[in-house]
Amino acid sequence: MVGKCANSWCPTTRHYHEGKLFRLDIDVGYRSGGNELKTEYIWLCARCAQEMHPKVEVSGNTVRVRLSKNEPMPSTDTDASRERVN
Repeated sequence: MVGKCANSWCPTTRHYHEGKLFRLDIDVGYRSGGNELKTEYIWLCARCAQEMHPKVEVSGNTVRVRLSKNEPMPSTDTDASRERVN
């Protein structure tokens, strides 16, 4: 199994109750028209999982898994949406 955070800058080793494990099913049969899937597991520690997620990129014959920044969540503060203008 995965033993270190996938963020190469993070020194955190795996603690089984912390962080997030991602399962990526990558279609490697697209070139031949088949249905061959390759499964990869990527673990991010709790701190890194709050900031990023894995993203699969396919370019020609190359398949890369990169870490992308998470998009900020839209504000759900209902008080701010009720602001009055006098």
